[in-house]
Amino acid sequence: MRATPFLLLATLALAACGGPRDADVRIARARAETRMLSANLDRLEDRLLASQARVHLWQEMRQRHESVSAIACVSQEEHAAEMAMHLLPSRPQAGRATPARVAAAVSGPAKPMIRGSGQK
Repeated sequence: MRATPFLLLATLALAACGGPRDADVRIARARAETRMLSANLDRLEDRLLASQARVHLWQEMRQRHESVSAIACVSQEEHAAEMAMHLLPSRPQAGRATPARVAAAVSGPAKPMIRGSGQK
């Protein structure tokens, strides 16, 4: 049991002798790792900011597309109504075909089919 305190003192003496140099190496390594981590975090932050800007751009493009589509639909609907009013006047002129006249002419009275005299 007496050997344990002696080993402990010897270990402390060896650590004290090599301590400052070993500490300087560990500090230098820690600083280098800190610089590398900082550089990696800066690159990651740049990528995240670029991705965030891209997401905002696509969201704005979607909103613009929706508003432009809504305006185009309203415009096309108005245009179709105006074209219908232009092509189908409210007061038909004499001799001019109207949708009612066209429908009456197409459906007209049914004509009986005449069968040939050779059939029994």
